[in-house]
Amino acid sequence: MHAGTIKRVYRGLYARQQYWDSLNPHDQIRHIVRSLAQQHPDWVFCGPTAAIMHGLDCSYRFLLPICIVAKPGTHIRNTAQLAHHAMAYPETAVIDGVPVTVPLRTLFDCAAKLPLRFSLSILDSALRKQVVQRPVLEAYPHTVKYVRNRKAALRAFSLADARSENGGESEARGVLTEIGYPVHDLQTVFPCLTYSSRNHRVDFLWVREDGTKIAGEFDGVRKYVDPEMTSRRDIRAVVTQEREREHCLERQNVDVVRMFYDELNRPNQLVAKLRAKRVPHA
Repeated sequence: MHAGTIKRVYRGLYARQQYWDSLNPHDQIRHIVRSLAQQHPDWVFCGPTAAIMHGLDCSYRFLLPICIVAKPGTHIRNTAQLAHHAMAYPETAVIDGVPVTVPLRTLFDCAAKLPLRFSLSILDSALRKQVVQRPVLEAYPHTVKYVRNRKAALRAFSLADARSENGGESEARGVLTEIGYPVHDLQTVFPCLTYSSRNHRVDFLWVREDGTKIAGEFDGVRKYVDPEMTSRRDIRAVVTQEREREHCLERQNVDVVRMFYDELNRPNQLVAKLRAKRVPHA
């Protein structure tokens, strides 16, 4: 450790520094969970930890603490690294040798315990990746007994949508719902007036009472810097194309409101922007 070749990544767990730094945060947590499962074969992992093991979109804010199942009535002190969630006889699955709660139970627990903004990204990705099917998702909450925050879980389940393309869009939709501007539709397609072979697909859509439309575009940093999303164009080319796209929508009488990830943490600022564009308020 003093030489910088080995890193302590969790209590009692170590990894080679160079290898560890090459992993994304979700893969780092998966390594930790697999190691803990070997040390504690009776543990069942749940909540956001299980969501990560299932390969779902989970905010980095919930990488820790590691979440495990505890028997109801037991009183165990939670720490910054480990949290216990009371659950009687949960259904389990095994992923990479790790016992975790099954996808539906994992989704329900996340929806019941996390803010809508963060639970929605997990639920959307489960539908998008076909981990669960919509009819089964809708029916499941009514089968869970003796749980708190059932209302929050039902709300999140009802809003889940496979059309949401990534966790950022899902988070934005959750925040928009909570501040009173629920999205009317997702991934609506408009024709390109310049090139007949192209279409413009917008992240969110609202329709005012007079029938006019507002397109909501969620811009994450990746949209401008990730080669997979920019087709290896430089930032100037991406920005120019976005401006041309916005101008084309405006020619079709579609107003455009752009939202950025950091604005999700400043809802008042986001509300002012939406009001300025006369986005319908629920």
